[in-house]
Amino acid sequence: MRSIAVPAGQRLEDVPAPPTAITSTRAGLGDKIVELKIVDNTRTVSNTIEYVSGLKVGQILTESLLEGARLRLQTTGLFKDVSITWEPSDRQGGVRVVIRALDKFPWVIAPIFSYQARNYGGGLAFAHNNLLGRGIKLLLYGTYTTAEKMGLAVWLDPSIRNTPFYYRIDVIGRRDSIVEYARGRLGDPRVSRVTDLDTVGVGAMLGVNIARRFHIDVRLKVYYDWVRRPECFNTTNVDFSGTPDVVAEQGGSCRAPSSTGWDNTFTTSMGWDSRSKVNGVQKGLQLSLTWQYGAKWLGDNWDYHLLTLSGVYAFRFFKEHNLILRWGGDLDFDPPFKQEVEVGSLDYTLRGSVYRQFRGDTAVRASIEYILPLFWIKGLSVRAIGFYDTNLTWFRNLPEQDRPDARLVTYGNGFRNYLPDTPSGVVRESWNNGVGAGIRMYLRGVVLPLVGFDVAYGIEAGAVRYYLAIGSVLD
Repeated sequence: MRSIAVPAGQRLEDVPAPPTAITSTRAGLGDKIVELKIVDNTRTVSNTIEYVSGLKVGQILTESLLEGARLRLQTTGLFKDVSITWEPSDRQGGVRVVIRALDKFPWVIAPIFSYQARNYGGGLAFAHNNLLGRGIKLLLYGTYTTAEKMGLAVWLDPSIRNTPFYYRIDVIGRRDSIVEYARGRLGDPRVSRVTDLDTVGVGAMLGVNIARRFHIDVRLKVYYDWVRRPECFNTTNVDFSGTPDVVAEQGGSCRAPSSTGWDNTFTTSMGWDSRSKVNGVQKGLQLSLTWQYGAKWLGDNWDYHLLTLSGVYAFRFFKEHNLILRWGGDLDFDPPFKQEVEVGSLDYTLRGSVYRQFRGDTAVRASIEYILPLFWIKGLSVRAIGFYDTNLTWFRNLPEQDRPDARLVTYGNGFRNYLPDTPSGVVRESWNNGVGAGIRMYLRGVVLPLVGFDVAYGIEAGAVRYYLAIGSVLD
């Protein structure tokens, strides 16, 4: 049992226990749990708390058992504070375990804003983290940026009727303005082609958690993509050197990168997640393997396969210090234009590049971050971060540009048209690195969007990039 420091001049019984400690002045460790009692929960129903905790009548009481239950409850993000105590039960030969769970305010309407090189804008989000008191999540999200206009609605039940099964339904409408860049000039890339791509669709997912850490799910997505008329540019230098005139290389026309049509897929994902996350500090391992399959028999223009492997390992030091390692890879077979690997978004693929600067059908990536606390202000945690990202992305095998239509590749009922100077295979420009530092803000008491600001230096590009996210993915 954990000891409690007693200030001079005070008695042990007069000293309050820390709010998240598992303590008792009574015997009971090693006894059987014969009762469970949930208190102080005003929004989350008791049987949901009991299910998430993993505690059951008949288990043998140990400190490790209760510590695991406390971490599971705090990791949900539903509670400001969780403490677990025990006491003798009126029933003979056992103990009553008391779970005290103070709910967070469950919903928020918040502005969204993000900025990075060549993509910035904002929007509004409504997020409810605890519908019906059962941890059901609802997200209504609208954003308008220079590269993307999107409306998204997501409903997620992480535990159907307190069982290991979960499901998600999502609806999306989106316009992507996809920019493709000429080869070279990494610090100030030249635009070769800009294409607007409109998407509407729905998705449904069903999955199961096995032993709370391993999950497997299947998702059906039904999307329709309209590829609009593109705009092409001449990136040739004044002396006619450098990257080519796209229109001239393609025989006098500006060809679209891909064809319009259905994009209906089955996605199977499996993963292991043993992480805990308390007040924004992570600890543990997460692994994920995903296979996405698009098929002509589902209505697509051609068959394709997308394979993704990713992982995260978080070390926790000194209570609030985090060392986070991330790694991943993509292996795609005949992917549609919009499904290709894109590098340079507001994520961990490559800070130090412009938005979607690199693309391909194969990628290997890794990042390392160290996060340390600076100070707390009334529940607001301010942390500093240092990071290094590395990324290798390329197309494995493209046709040689030896005639105007050489890179117009047909697949089934559709096509993919690659830019004339896109390299085939791994070249030096395929590998890029970024290093930098930033600030993170995390609010403890309510479900509030994170604020993040990063400054990154692209080593190959020789350029400094700035990233700001409110309610986005810098976490």
